[in-house]
Amino acid sequence: MFTVENIIGDIVFLSFRDKSFLAKLAISEEVSHFKILGQDQLGLWVEHPKLTFRYTTDKNGNPVAKENQKTEEVDAVFLVAWGNIDTIMHYPEREGYDFPSEFDTDIGFK
Repeated sequence: MFTVENIIGDIVFLSFRDKSFLAKLAISEEVSHFKILGQDQLGLWVEHPKLTFRYTTDKNGNPVAKENQKTEEVDAVFLVAWGNIDTIMHYPEREGYDFPSEFDTDIGFK
């Protein structure tokens, strides 16, 4: 039986019912692959590595010249509510996207 626990630590494709929340997180709506870190009663905890922030204003809100703008790359973890998940697609047998098959485990009586 498939459970979310089977794909924790794997990268999966997530299709959202409403992608608009991604813009609020500074993530492009074209991004659709995320690493699953866990789950709880609210939804899936996912990671988006190398989220890039560009600072275009100073601490007073004044514009900064392009050559003086700074960028910062950070790893971001966020929650996707269960109600906003349309589809989860995993890639069995694909390098880096796979989890062990329950049929390959050594269980039961011998």
